[in-house]
Amino acid sequence: MSVTNAISGLTAAGGLFVIGGGIIPYTIPQFLGSIAVLISSVNIFGGFLISKRMLDMFRRPTDPPEYSYLYTMSGAGMVGSLLYANYSGVPHIELMGYLTSAVLCIGAIVGLAS
Repeated sequence: MSVTNAISGLTAAGGLFVIGGGIIPYTIPQFLGSIAVLISSVNIFGGFLISKRMLDMFRRPTDPPEYSYLYTMSGAGMVGSLLYANYSGVPHIELMGYLTSAVLCIGAIVGLAS
């Protein structure tokens, strides 16, 4: 599962680079990049969903509850702020999004390693 999620993550990142920070695709490569991001996102979400179901099989009744829905708050905040900045006319905001995503990814890897 993690290998297919990694491949889909690379496909999604490549599609985001092809899109170039725009929201509406204007050219055929941007349209294809948007489709690649959509399909990769569905595949990544499905992979995490299946992985969670598999891990839930080993869950004990005495384990504390998980609050996974709280993770969506930070993602929605980041996406919302990037969309607001894009509509406000901030130049090269997609580069700030790439930088923020990279820093958060490194932080997640450090958190998993500890």
